Amino acid sequence: MIQVSTARFGVHAKRMERGPMALVQSSAIMADGTINLGYIDRTDTALVSYKEEDLLRKNDVLLIGKGSNNIAALWPGNDEDSLASGMLYVIRPDPALVLPAYLASYLNSHPAQAQIATYRKPGTVPVLGRKALDQLEVPVPSLAEQRKLVQLADAVQRTKLHLTELSNSYTQLLDAVWATYPKP
Repeated sequence: MIQVSTARFGVHAKRMERGPMALVQSSAIMADGTINLGYIDRTDTALVSYKEEDLLRKNDVLLIGKGSNNIAALWPGNDEDSLASGMLYVIRPDPALVLPAYLASYLNSHPAQAQIATYRKPGTVPVLGRKALDQLEVPVPSLAEQRKLVQLADAVQRTKLHLTELSNSYTQLLDAVWATYPKP
């Protein structure tokens, strides 16, 4: 992956309820590769040491680097200074070679997750090491093909969401029917 992007761990920062800066923790990255903005914490510039390059930019790819679920998400950007926690890798793709949405989608794919699993260092908290991340092989088709793959991945995500909603609706309907029967 080193040929198509730069990667580094986020910063070590103390989480606060209030503060002038957003702090993205791994808990904000959902299993489907989205970022739940409601789970973003706060920190104070006085409590964290960071450089300008540590500030998140729109389309940075955030990858959970510690733990057994190495999920990637695309940072949507915002109007305030934001940092990623030390549990996350911040990956900046070279836009001339790879689309950020493509890279995030690929990192969440079965082939990439299988590679990641082989590189993960076991322990109380498994860790995906920086060198292992650099060695990760990422296929790089043309930008046009990458756009098509991103559209397909988005369609798959939307379909999964609709199927979940439909399943929940059927479950509610069935529960309502069961509730009409007398209790034994």
